[in-house]
Amino acid sequence: MTASVSVAYVQSVLDYVEQAGGDIRSLMTATGLTRATLDDTHARVPAALFARLFDAAATLLGEPDLGLKVGAAIKPGHYGVLGYVVMSCDTLADALARHLRYQALVADIGEARLEPVDGGRLRLRWVTEVPPTRQLAEHNLAGWVTYARWITANASNPDLVLLPHARPASTRVHESIFRCPVRFETGQTALEFPASLLSTRIAQADPGLRAQMDRYAHRLLDEYARETTLEGRLRHWLRKQLTSGGCQLESAASVVELTPRTLQRRLGEEGWTFNRLIDDTRKELALDLMTNEALSGAELAFMLGFSDQTAFTRAFRRWFGMTPGQARDDPRQLLAKSGEPGPD
Repeated sequence: MTASVSVAYVQSVLDYVEQAGGDIRSLMTATGLTRATLDDTHARVPAALFARLFDAAATLLGEPDLGLKVGAAIKPGHYGVLGYVVMSCDTLADALARHLRYQALVADIGEARLEPVDGGRLRLRWVTEVPPTRQLAEHNLAGWVTYARWITANASNPDLVLLPHARPASTRVHESIFRCPVRFETGQTALEFPASLLSTRIAQADPGLRAQMDRYAHRLLDEYARETTLEGRLRHWLRKQLTSGGCQLESAASVVELTPRTLQRRLGEEGWTFNRLIDDTRKELALDLMTNEALSGAELAFMLGFSDQTAFTRAFRRWFGMTPGQARDDPRQLLAKSGEPGPD
């Protein structure tokens, strides 16, 4: 599968360019990025396009250190659900464990790995199939450092930064952001820091939010893992179509460029029927929406594509053995009946 990044992560670049006064429209045109893609919160952008966007933005603004500066301006929303899971953890160790678990939700260009090194230190290394561009490598590490400082309200610095590319003419921005020695042409993209930092408390720890975000991130990761299957592609489409009631087999077949008969056969090979997939997608979405107490039963029924609240209640009881009202009164019981993972 082609490496990709979330649109929220892409938005970190566009937000910086816009604040710097750059022409977003021409930048999007030059790189092939469309507004429709950015408006789809579940969409992902090919890694090659993301790299082109960074290089084009650096040229547009005349900022060779753009990756560092965008990373230093990172916000929770740019990491999507991962950002909110991490900021709700108890300690930096918990946060890092979540980062390693859910990192693919942000980008699958490479994989972060935590390794011990000498002197009671740890190395957080970004492992990629091919060396990342300067912009991507520096953006990733600057984002890690900036976000860790923010969630811990702690200005601690890494012991060492390792970068794969050649030393640039100026390292002033590197020194300003990392505040530690930076080595170039190391063949690695990594940070080293004292293992003792893992016990640092998170300033905004929230066990309730963490449990909710963990469940949501787990679901998204499961969906992401199924993206290459027909089932996964259809679930993504169905979640957007349920409120419109336009979940007909013929429409679904058109989206995946198959005939209705071939679609039914292919789903059968993956162990599904179209109607059962609709029902299971509704069940998943119901779990997500139940956490929003502002939604009434009638609104929930509409958002799940049911004809009325009675039909929704009947389906909910079949899925979970309880009514929506009972589920809101006892969310732990709903969690147990749904088989969703709880917090660690």
